[in-house]
This record gives sequence, C-alpha cells and structure tokens, in this order.
Amino acid sequence: MQYQAISNRDRQQRLTGPVWTVNAGPAPRAEALAGARDVDVLIIGGGIAGTTTALHLAEHHVDVALVEAGQFGDGATGRSGGIVAPDYIRHTPDSIQTVLGQQAGERLTDMIGRSGRHIFDLIRRHEIDCDMRQDGFYTPAHTDALAAQQQATAQQWQARGHKVSFIDGSQTRALFGTDRYCGALRFEEGGGLNPLGFVRGVAHAAQQQGARLFANSPVTQLERRQGHWVCRTPGGTVRAQRLVLAANGGNAALHPAMRRTSLPLNVFQFASMPLDPAQRQVILPRGGAFTDKMPYLFTARLDGLGHLISAFPMSFAVNGDKACYREAQRRLSQYFSTMPDPQIDYLWHGLAWVNTSFLPEIYELGDNAIAIQACNGRGIATNAAIGSEVAAMLATGDRDALSVRPRAPSPVRFHAGAALLPKLLMSLAYLTN
Repeated sequence: MQYQAISNRDRQQRLTGPVWTVNAGPAPRAEALAGARDVDVLIIGGGIAGTTTALHLAEHHVDVALVEAGQFGDGATGRSGGIVAPDYIRHTPDSIQTVLGQQAGERLTDMIGRSGRHIFDLIRRHEIDCDMRQDGFYTPAHTDALAAQQQATAQQWQARGHKVSFIDGSQTRALFGTDRYCGALRFEEGGGLNPLGFVRGVAHAAQQQGARLFANSPVTQLERRQGHWVCRTPGGTVRAQRLVLAANGGNAALHPAMRRTSLPLNVFQFASMPLDPAQRQVILPRGGAFTDKMPYLFTARLDGLGHLISAFPMSFAVNGDKACYREAQRRLSQYFSTMPDPQIDYLWHGLAWVNTSFLPEIYELGDNAIAIQACNGRGIATNAAIGSEVAAMLATGDRDALSVRPRAPSPVRFHAGAALLPKLLMSLAYLTN
C-alpha cells in the first residue's frame, strides 16, 4: 500500500488508530457465533496466544473453536509496538534459576531464547504477510555498570547455545544513531513485525487447518455444566470438554480465580512520518529494534514504510492529546539529533498487562481449564511460543511439553492501589527524564 503523508493542516493532534492498519493484510472472514456448537477445546481470546493455540491444535487434528469479542488483534496485540524480544525483562539465564530452580529455569530460558526464531519460522511456514523484520533486538545500557552486567549476561546466553552478543558503545552509536548508550545486548533472532498483520495471518492459517473461529462474539456467560464448559454469546453457545482463556487482562472477567491477578501498564505508542533518506542513513541504518533499561524507558524500531516507531509510558505528568504529541516529539528529538523537529503521524493508546513476577504464566483453573497470561509488555514472541506448547500439551496430554509450569492463580494484594503504581512510578521517572 502506498503511503500518504498527513499534512500539517490535517494533523489535528488527536489520538489515532495504530499505524499497523496502514499495511496489515486483510482480516480473515469470520462470522459471529450463531447456534449451538460442540467442540473438544474452546479458546476465548483472539490475540497471539489464542490464535496460535488454535492453529497448532488444528494442526494436531483437535476439534477447536475460538471466540473473540471483537476482531482478531483488536486488543493489546494490535496496539503494541510490534517488537520481537526473545529476552527476560528482569532476569538472566542464571538468576532465573534462583526463582524457579535449575531445571524449570533452564526450560524457561530455552523457550524464551528460541521464541524469536519460533515466531519468524511460523511466519515463513504459513507465508504470513506482516512486514517481518528479523534484524535483531537490542537492550542498550545507559551506564558502564549495566554494560558490564550485560557482557556477563551475553556469556550466559551463549553458554546455552543462543545467538546473543554484547556490542560496545561505538558499535551502539553506529547501529542506533544516538550517543546515549555505552553498549547493548544483541539478540540476533529478534526483530519486529506488524502485530495486527501477524495475528490476522495466524487466524487465517488456523481456519485453513480446520479451526472454527468466531469474531464479534463477546462472552456473556461462562459456566461449568455436567462435565463441560458452556460459553454463551449474544448469538449462540459453545460446549467444550476443555477450556483455554487467552484474553489477557480480559481473563479476569471470565473466571473468578483470574480476578486481580495482573496489573495494567498503559503506554502511548507513536509513529513518526517516514524518515527521509538522510535520516535513514543514520537512524537504525541496519534495522533492528531496541528497548532500553532506563526507568522512563525508550524504545525504537522502523517499519517497512520508514516510520520510526516508539512509545512512552502513561503518567500523571502528560495529560491530553496535544501534550502526548509534544512528548512524542520531545522523546525523538532528545534521542536522535537528526530529528530536531520530528513530525508524528500516528499516536495511539496501548495497554500491556503485567504479572508481578514479570514472567509468563499459565494458570491452572481446574476442571480442564487453563489461562495464559504472558504479556508483560514482551508478549509477541513469548505468546507465540506458549501457544504452540499449550496446543502440544492439550493434543498429547504430556505436560512436559510446557516450558512454563502451570500453577494456581493468586490475587495481587491491595490490587486497587497496586494498579495505580505503574502510572505513579512512570510519573516519577518522567520527572527524572
């Protein structure tokens, strides 16, 4: 699709839809649920976790149905930054063992480490049109102490056979086009994609394999009756032997055990006007995507149309649409000297759901039901890998197929106050920035 710039006269500085709608492939044809259906496995939620689980179950010849309240990718997936990040948020391959134990820690590290390769292989296998860019994911260091830690972390990943390296400050400046970092971890198998296009492509592939997908079918009632799960929507019902909740933060409204188990992290994603040729030679000239470790974190990547895509966390310090546009411009000019007056074409609200462990979770709900909750702001690659493993477990009955050990959900203490904590912390981080 040819890009048309938004003129200064038309740029009203209001929130827009995500940039991904510009070049995402068409949504698969999926009707709203009507009538009564009986299946083996019911999945609720049409994001990455739900659609990949449905695809792999269908490939295993399991009778599966998926219901989505809106359209596929409407939620957190389609409003994300599209970064494929095969890395931990808070842990390293060594430190995770102190949390989970050696065996469980090694299994989770292996899954996360290969999640980038997994998702890009999936895209190639099903020929999904989603602006796939396997050009590396980076976590840059803003202090010498962090850079030293990252060198050790790179060695931990390498010892386990993963393509991770450390690059120094001069390499970072050349690769990013900014002088704010003194080194970075490079995950060779990471990168970026159009998340909306990816989910639509996975949903289409699932349909081709025989999965039954229903859009515009919000759940009005979910109950256990006579040994089956019964899901009701405005137009019909699905009865299933087994249930997978994959609605991210929406899981809380579907099952009482999932209430108050995660915290919202609100962000504003934005995309600049396509960079001009001179800027493209300096800013991420070899592609790649990065997310730093600053308290008021910064992230950047390019899409196939040349938009520079970034984000900033929602805070109490930036209020109103015009203020959000000014903050987006400030962030880009702060990091990239070749963008003294950046223009923003798209700015949209995104929402990530964070587990207090900052780790992907599979919750055991009993009665042949599980819930996937693996967003944490890094959910694209992780959810795709978990979807394939959950499908393998359901198809074979082998729980060893799971790299994430299922456990019972537990509510966050003082959840109402804790839910405000991310925004408060980001407000303080903004002031230091």
